[in-house]
Amino acid sequence: MANTIITPTWVSKDVAVAWKNNIKLIANFDRQWDRTWENLPQGAKIGDTAQVRLPQRFVVTEGQAFVQQAILNQTVPVSVNHQYQVGMGWSSADSALRVEEVQERYTMPAGRALASKADVQSGAEVYYTVYNSVELVAVLDPKSQSKLLAANFALFNPQAQISKYFRSGQFAGAALGVDEWFWDPLLPTHTTGTFTTATPIVSSAGQTGSTLAMSGLGTYAFKKGDIFTVAGVNSVNPVGYTDTGDLQQFVITADTAGTTTGTLPISPPIITSGQLQTVTASPANNAVVTFLGATGTVAATMAATTSKQSLVFNPGAFAFVAVDLPKNLPGANSRRVNDEQVRISLRWTEQYQFMSDQLPSKVEMLVGVAAIVPQFAFRCFS
Repeated sequence: MANTIITPTWVSKDVAVAWKNNIKLIANFDRQWDRTWENLPQGAKIGDTAQVRLPQRFVVTEGQAFVQQAILNQTVPVSVNHQYQVGMGWSSADSALRVEEVQERYTMPAGRALASKADVQSGAEVYYTVYNSVELVAVLDPKSQSKLLAANFALFNPQAQISKYFRSGQFAGAALGVDEWFWDPLLPTHTTGTFTTATPIVSSAGQTGSTLAMSGLGTYAFKKGDIFTVAGVNSVNPVGYTDTGDLQQFVITADTAGTTTGTLPISPPIITSGQLQTVTASPANNAVVTFLGATGTVAATMAATTSKQSLVFNPGAFAFVAVDLPKNLPGANSRRVNDEQVRISLRWTEQYQFMSDQLPSKVEMLVGVAAIVPQFAFRCFS
């Protein structure tokens, strides 16, 4: 039987197998946008951004008279701005190693490391955008998983599937209204902002848009990702535009500090009517503001509190893209491998150094992540 030769193509494929066998969070993200960059010459360039178009939202009118609505082409930017690599090297003599040794020493650890990096980075970049939820995939940190299993052991013991293999990190199928359950120890943590003794309120009526002016805040230092609600401001169903009966949660989109008064950048924007409506009403003057993590609403304080952020989401909430890096590199032996199943593109490059008899090499991927429809997800604190 002929020996298997260790080549860049073989190594790339092996790393790709290890990568897709170890991703958990991004395995459930929307992957349809990779081809957006295919028409660019020589592949995507670091920092390139595409505008992803969101679905149209229409308001249903009643009656025989024609009522024309505006076509609102909303877009969300997706930037390919992360070039991950694992660099390594061995001598030409070492290249005679058995394939099994190369897998154990280099390719499998490289694939696992790249998968972990992608999961960590992606979770950190999308969790703070989340403020709502719909039908669902859950990716939990191990602590939250343990609590759920203890409370719902019978539901998470699917006898019909007990003899089947699950995807990486999957520990249950449909239960509690969620289609699939996964665990991932690499989910992000969030540390809340702080404020001294305060009674947070809205400072003026009729406010709309992506900021909210408040007063009564004490000395504050809010963090991107902090969440609050406003009395009398409920969320609306994104299809039927009906009142959900629940207060709309708002997330702060940038670190903000000050004393007593402040204008906080928020998401979703306050929109009270039309195709893009998000809430039932604009906040009233002096409406009470409740921060998640605060001791209350009157003479309250908020200390920095760190918690793991589990995510329950529809896969369409987030996008992860991976695009081709150029493979024709002067003076280097380079190969690129694409996996259509998980839409990953990896490039392996090596170059012989004759002075030291070394073969330095690296495996790389060019990726990006974005929250496309954050209202299709929610965060769980633990």
